[in-house]
Amino acid sequence: MSESTSIHNSPQYERVETTTPVTPVHGEAQHDESTSRTTSTSRFSPDAIVAAVAGVVLLVLGLVVVTRAGVSGPLRVPVVTALGFTHTAILGIIEIVFGAGLLLAGATASRTGALIFSATMGIAAFVGAVQTKSFKSSLALESGLAWLAVIVAVVVAGAALLAPRYTKHSTVVTPR
Repeated sequence: MSESTSIHNSPQYERVETTTPVTPVHGEAQHDESTSRTTSTSRFSPDAIVAAVAGVVLLVLGLVVVTRAGVSGPLRVPVVTALGFTHTAILGIIEIVFGAGLLLAGATASRTGALIFSATMGIAAFVGAVQTKSFKSSLALESGLAWLAVIVAVVVAGAALLAPRYTKHSTVVTPR
């Protein structure tokens, strides 16, 4: 049985641990028709889970807002409340877009996708947090919601940059 485990701590660093079977003293182990070889690979990406969870929360929040506000009339009115914050349908659509992007990045374990969506969301939320009055009429944006979005974006980006990824490869040779 041969098994190797790779742990990727960051894009620049890779540590590989390998365990190999001891070969018989009289020669090399040979693969013949009386043995079966099974190879499997499993992966675990904590950063993808963080991105997916943030995406689901944003997506559900956006869908609730759009459902309550409706899209049949002007998107600036009515102003609805969700999770204690005011929203318009436009803000709900923005939340749906970022939520779907982060969910897709998490589902595909794409660090690049998570970084692009979280960075864009973080920058937009920061602008919204410091210029809340500029977005009060069109988005009904509150400073607290914008700062919360900045925190979520920083957490997702931090996880994408810093969280290790685990890959386990294993091969089992069994007699038939």
